[in-house]
Amino acid sequence: MGVRSVFIQNLKYYRKQAGLTQEKLAEAIGMSTSYIGDMEARERFPSAETIDRIASALHVPASVLFDEKGSPENIKQGFSRAYAATLREELSAKVVEAIDSVCSRI
Repeated sequence: MGVRSVFIQNLKYYRKQAGLTQEKLAEAIGMSTSYIGDMEARERFPSAETIDRIASALHVPASVLFDEKGSPENIKQGFSRAYAATLREELSAKVVEAIDSVCSRI
């Protein structure tokens, strides 16, 4: 997952955890509501200064906004990807076994 995707997911998660709407976050950091909406829609990416203001408004360290394991949503997605990869490997092995079994009877 790219850094922008991680940032946006964490931004949304921590904004909601703080009980802030896009409008309230925008007010807290001195930006427009449309700017927050554009960020969350991945149309804009904030400057380092804005990231610091966002983190301050959300009461989290700025680094948390970039941590792939920063929010439960990211943790859940990481687990889902790992589980899907393991499941694919197991199913592939079973399919190969089944094909080998059928071929050995022919």
